[in-house]
Amino acid sequence: ALVSAPLAMVGSCAGSLLASCCATAACRAIGFGCLTSSRAASASYIALMVLSVIASLSFGNGGGDIVLGGTYNKTADGWLEQMKDQAMGSVSTGGQSLWNQRFWCASRHPNGWVVCCEDVCAGTFSIYRFSFVLAAFFGTLALFTAGTTQAGAKAHRGFWFAKVFFLASLLVSSLFITNGWLEGYREFARYSSFLFLLLQILLLIDFAYTWNEKWLQYDEASEIEGLCGWKGAILVSSFALFAGSIAGWILLFTYFGTPECPAQQTLISVTLILCVFLTIVSCSKIAPHGTLLTSASVCAYATYLCYSALASHPDATCNPFASRTHESPLDLIVGLLVASITMASTAWNATGSRQALIGTSSETGSGGDMQTPLDAGSSSKNGNEGDVEPESWWYFHLMMVACSLYMAMLLTGWSTEPAHVGVGHVPTAIAQSDIAASYSVGLPSFWVKVLSQWVCLALYGWTLLAPYLLRDYRDFGIDFDFQSLPSFFEA
Repeated sequence: ALVSAPLAMVGSCAGSLLASCCATAACRAIGFGCLTSSRAASASYIALMVLSVIASLSFGNGGGDIVLGGTYNKTADGWLEQMKDQAMGSVSTGGQSLWNQRFWCASRHPNGWVVCCEDVCAGTFSIYRFSFVLAAFFGTLALFTAGTTQAGAKAHRGFWFAKVFFLASLLVSSLFITNGWLEGYREFARYSSFLFLLLQILLLIDFAYTWNEKWLQYDEASEIEGLCGWKGAILVSSFALFAGSIAGWILLFTYFGTPECPAQQTLISVTLILCVFLTIVSCSKIAPHGTLLTSASVCAYATYLCYSALASHPDATCNPFASRTHESPLDLIVGLLVASITMASTAWNATGSRQALIGTSSETGSGGDMQTPLDAGSSSKNGNEGDVEPESWWYFHLMMVACSLYMAMLLTGWSTEPAHVGVGHVPTAIAQSDIAASYSVGLPSFWVKVLSQWVCLALYGWTLLAPYLLRDYRDFGIDFDFQSLPSFFEA
């Protein structure tokens, strides 16, 4: 007894300390104790976007009814265990019937607890739910991080357990949102996504210019001269992009620009002519800042937009994809990879574009986190988590909201699928489950992509011509070799 008493006391004390440590760790994790660096936090949010894209495509193309239970344990040892399982099942029958009566698919699962039917957990509207959850999540963070405060910095870089709980709560709550309400959200996302496409075009042009400048800087710093250095890489990249564009034009004329389709032929021809014209301008004395690599990048993107628009036209005579009723496994795999990479790169560029779009800022954490070291902006050297510097992250999370809205359109092909069809308001997932892909083909989707292409080419053309046309009114820092051509605004 004399020996057991001290041992018991030690065990009790150790258990109390362990429980206290676990409780403290949990509280710190729920609070702002788990602060990460600004760049690591931003990368985590972008990783969340990519995982959401993967989950959206998985549920959208391979989802179905989600049901809990439905059978008893047939492998239980002995009749007593089987009787117990059957008795528990009979006790829950009343509550189960009451719960399942609100689901139209309950008849498929007479012995299970229905979580959601396939019109909610699968198909196009499941993608809208993921998009809505992300938009609400990042919208809330944008409100919490508005202003340059310590609280905003902690909200962006801490509270990870609380964020996971909040995100899971939003996801579960979205199951109770009707598809009819999500139709309204889809239309809001459609028009908001067009504005985001304009932002994406600006970022693409800026990226193409920056790409060329970076490689030229690498070439100047390199000891390798001639075409074997970075200049050779610029030429090879430009040639590859132009080759891809030319191959695309040939394929577009072959499959979409048949003699019976003059409108499609016109669109392809306009794309070709404008790309050639802008490339010539970028190599002329009018635009000494123009580069071959930038023109090749813009032409390749414009060619892709031309294909995407033609593939969305509802005329089956001029669109071999207009009558498709489902996507092949290869299309789904390629679409998954492309969508994940596209959303990751779009989010990364958009959230780091504040300086390029709205000017520089001296505030910490104002959008330049993509260029800071991984350990920058972390807690103070003394380890005091309350000494975090004031930061502002509203722009980052606002861009993530825009990416979430664009995700609803990108992953559904700008679909117009209705929530219900027929007089009896039958869910579209049941009445027309085999033609979901056809809803991504339509004139609204076609014109959104055509306008995006025209805006892209117009903006790039303006970046080439504006310095010369406005040279008498603003200094762009560009030196011209001649003044023979009259100014655009001269009488």
